[in-house]
Amino acid sequence: MKTPLYRQAMSHSWRLAWKHIWLWPLGLFAALLGQMGVADFFVKLWFASSDYGVYPEWSTLPRMFDYGVSFPVGTWGWLAFLAVVFLGFCAIFIFVSVVSQGALVHITAKSVKKNDLPDVGSSWHVGVSHFWRILGIHVLKKCAIFVVAVWVGLSTLNMVSGFSGSDILIFFVIFILASFVGIVASFMSVYAVGYIVVEEYSFLQSIRVAWKLFLSHWMVSIEVGFIIFVLNILVAILLLTTVFIFLLPAFITYFFAVLLGHSLVFSIGLILSAILYLLFVFFVGSVFSIFTISTWTYLFMKMHKHGILSRFLHWHKR
Repeated sequence: MKTPLYRQAMSHSWRLAWKHIWLWPLGLFAALLGQMGVADFFVKLWFASSDYGVYPEWSTLPRMFDYGVSFPVGTWGWLAFLAVVFLGFCAIFIFVSVVSQGALVHITAKSVKKNDLPDVGSSWHVGVSHFWRILGIHVLKKCAIFVVAVWVGLSTLNMVSGFSGSDILIFFVIFILASFVGIVASFMSVYAVGYIVVEEYSFLQSIRVAWKLFLSHWMVSIEVGFIIFVLNILVAILLLTTVFIFLLPAFITYFFAVLLGHSLVFSIGLILSAILYLLFVFFVGSVFSIFTISTWTYLFMKMHKHGILSRFLHWHKR
């Protein structure tokens, strides 16, 4: 096995994400699918253990009919129409997000193999041709994380309601088991997508070889997952701190609004601040999405072809 390649992988991914502006739309749409790695899982697990976000918000919608809510026939027609439109937009966003992720994996793989980037059109077609298999991997991952989150959420409610020693012990046992299942599912989804796009493996075959790759590189997976998770925290801190900078137009127009006695000036400044900050969030999310996908793909290529030694084991041997 080769020595750790984390620095090379992140350097390559950063250059890819920063220098090639034409990849940013792909990164933005791929970010809607959820991030590669364990960040999404830990966020879901955190909310589940806090008794929030255990079930999707839409699952509570049917409860309103328990209170005798009724609509005229015409309103039902409009609701049905809006539901169809909403589902249509969801389907479009899912398709574009899945294809964008597949295209970015293909682009990174080609840049690692040939030190050159294919055009977006050919990579987009690669993503389209692998759409159903990539979507299937993500559906399995989401289902696994959902089951794990519900499992942790129920154990949390049980612990809070009883709060006995046995309930606390059960919670920690379930939490550890759920963390293990969720982490494994997250890593396997990364490798399965890599096998599907790069090696043209079938759906079931990609899952089998992804499991084998994870077993042989479980320490590397945890190390890389931890690094990217820390970077997620830093990006979140960046977005939280810069919100004050983007509020400057709103503060400035507020003083002008007070002086002129016109609230419209403040409203314009507030809208401008919101638009600028939203564009900044899109930009950061897009670049970081490309960086994350590219880093995992780069390391997948090296794991699959040559094998990578864990950084911890590398230091231990030295």
